[in-house]
Amino acid sequence: MAEGLSTDYWQMICDHRDKVLALIKETDWMEVKNKAGVIIRYRDTDQGRMLYVEAELNIPPATARRYVTPGGLRDKFLKKKPIKELKVIQQADKYILAYEVIHGALLGIISERDVVSVYGGEDECDFGAYMMGPSIEHPDYPPQSVPVRAVKHISGQLFMRVDGDPNKCVLHSVRLVDLGGMVPVSVIQSYQPKMALDSMNELKQAIANKFHEKN
Repeated sequence: MAEGLSTDYWQMICDHRDKVLALIKETDWMEVKNKAGVIIRYRDTDQGRMLYVEAELNIPPATARRYVTPGGLRDKFLKKKPIKELKVIQQADKYILAYEVIHGALLGIISERDVVSVYGGEDECDFGAYMMGPSIEHPDYPPQSVPVRAVKHISGQLFMRVDGDPNKCVLHSVRLVDLGGMVPVSVIQSYQPKMALDSMNELKQAIANKFHEKN
């Protein structure tokens, strides 16, 4: 963060958490996939298509949150690394600012994207744990022509406790991302459910592999 700027990033994280909590309680989601314990829903907004993924994970909420922290266990154990480059701009007790370059997708139809995000969360809260990661603007990392700048209007993951089983949680992930560039929106939207399902299945497999290795 450039000296002299006083954005309250922790408050931003808390506001984002409350927004995601409210969104998953709304009822106007369209369900597009329900496979192997992973439910994928969407809704269209003025800013684009919002995706909501729900899945049960075989790890406690706090462990799950640490899995999805950028540069954490998720990135170590996933075969297909989602992040090509990660640079921590600022680190505080409860959040980090990070510049990321994200790999392209769909066999190169979607090229690399970059984004500046604020990540923050808690391992213990009234419902379990959470990790938020909305994008921000940063004076030291302005958009360039390459990579194309993405905007994460909403990016949050809630890890809800499962009654009676402290070693499981239910992930509620809500994302509304503008990938920018010239790829037709219809192409991106047609692949979103499959990409979300593949990503979630790979995350679940990475968790299984980690615990298998540990045990």
